[in-house]
Amino acid sequence: MRWTNRREKQMRWLKLLAVLLVLCLPACQEKSGGPAHTLKEALEALEKEDYDAYLRCVDFGTEMDSMQVACMRQVLRQHVGWRRLKCPSVVSIDMIDSQMQGDSICTVYYQYTFADSTKDVGAQKMVRLGETWKIRLRN
Repeated sequence: MRWTNRREKQMRWLKLLAVLLVLCLPACQEKSGGPAHTLKEALEALEKEDYDAYLRCVDFGTEMDSMQVACMRQVLRQHVGWRRLKCPSVVSIDMIDSQMQGDSICTVYYQYTFADSTKDVGAQKMVRLGETWKIRLRN
């Protein structure tokens, strides 16, 4: 009788563990490479002025040559400089929500929090290219 109770308890724990694992799996996948994760990495790279890392996260539709990449770096540098004059430094970038519009397009909603406690909310369309998510700049 004692062995049966012990066995039943073990089975209940195993079932509970299995349910938790199934519930946790989509969240783990999102953190490891989903559209929100890719966007967060890109925005953080932009804040660190790592323009090459940011550009690797963008879908331009075609391959760019070195002149075009240099031009994009300069545009990003100017944009970040302009924003820093206008707004205080970024304290955090939080992903709020993501909504799939099919199996390869997603809109990610995010929020910047600045040093003066102001917040700025934005949305970015993401596209899946193979197994990789990229920021979609074109329609």
